[in-house]
Amino acid sequence: MKKTALVFLLFFLVVSNLIASEVEFSPVVYNPEIRIKELVSIVGVRPNVLTGVGIVVGLNGTGDSKVNISSTIIANTLAKLGLNVNSSDLKSRNLAVVSVNAILPAFAREGDKVDVLVASIGDAKNLQGGYLTLTQLIAGDEVYALAQGAISTGGYAAESGGSTSSKNATVTARIPNGAIVEQSIDLDYNFGDKITLSLHSKDFTTAGRIAYVINQELGDVAYAKDSGTVEVLLNEDQKVDPVALISRIENLRVVPDSVAKIVINERTGTVVFGSGVKISAVAISQGGLKVEIASEKQVSQPAPWSEGQTVIVEQTKVETKEEKASSFELKPTTSVGELVDALNMIGASPRDIISILQAMKEAGALHGVLEIM
Repeated sequence: MKKTALVFLLFFLVVSNLIASEVEFSPVVYNPEIRIKELVSIVGVRPNVLTGVGIVVGLNGTGDSKVNISSTIIANTLAKLGLNVNSSDLKSRNLAVVSVNAILPAFAREGDKVDVLVASIGDAKNLQGGYLTLTQLIAGDEVYALAQGAISTGGYAAESGGSTSSKNATVTARIPNGAIVEQSIDLDYNFGDKITLSLHSKDFTTAGRIAYVINQELGDVAYAKDSGTVEVLLNEDQKVDPVALISRIENLRVVPDSVAKIVINERTGTVVFGSGVKISAVAISQGGLKVEIASEKQVSQPAPWSEGQTVIVEQTKVETKEEKASSFELKPTTSVGELVDALNMIGASPRDIISILQAMKEAGALHGVLEIM
């Protein structure tokens, strides 16, 4: 009985050590699985850009000041409708010449509606409250859509008595569903012997994983040609009906890989860390020299009955102050979140954080691609 209990105890200890070893040296990493649809596009299936030039009317005196071009365009438009008007008679700041653009989806058909983007070409101050007249949207020499409608600037601008108040851009605007497709672009579904997938973010590891997942589902039919291309071979049945195959491929899930990256936008002071960024041991000291220059005007009054004159004298005062430097030390196990907490703790501004990150990169303590927008 004692021997059986001893054997059971030894077996329990061995299994416990194996489990502990597995947990210690093989940590579970939870990475998101993304559908292939979100990671790639099908080569040959793409949208098209449409563009045109139009007139926005109904502006409250905030249109183009030089109305020669806009007047000529609107006069030509009225002439097409059977109304002959001299362009010299159309002198109003209620008009603005605009560039009109739209994206025609790959499978858009006649009668479908697409969004329209409008931007001022001239010196119009504000497009708020305007209406886009009928405008042809072309690609090459063909008209594929017609746009018109009330525009939405998403901002405002007001001016009174020399004071101006504005929010967001008011010379660019949008017309939701503002264009009607008049002509569709037919796509050739004859992919030949293979379908080519183009990765949105080029990466060898992700391309290899996509090919592996497809082969697990469909057999040995996919291979990664390079960091941005995966090719899938088609059999005779799939050549006839490629849509069913593409649907199966798009809904497969894969764990994408990415480069450890820190993105910095110096204009807005925004810093974004990627999850793969690593930090080595480093000590950071942050401080600066503060210089203040003050100017004050004083009146110099001469003594009574003297021949002097009263004058205004400008007194300049310069004060220099060196701020106390703040310092802290980072260990090799420091995470990105702990780094940000430490920088915030010493009162570092976004500009200071950007300078510190650049210095850490130069010192070799920040392991990741530093990208400045």
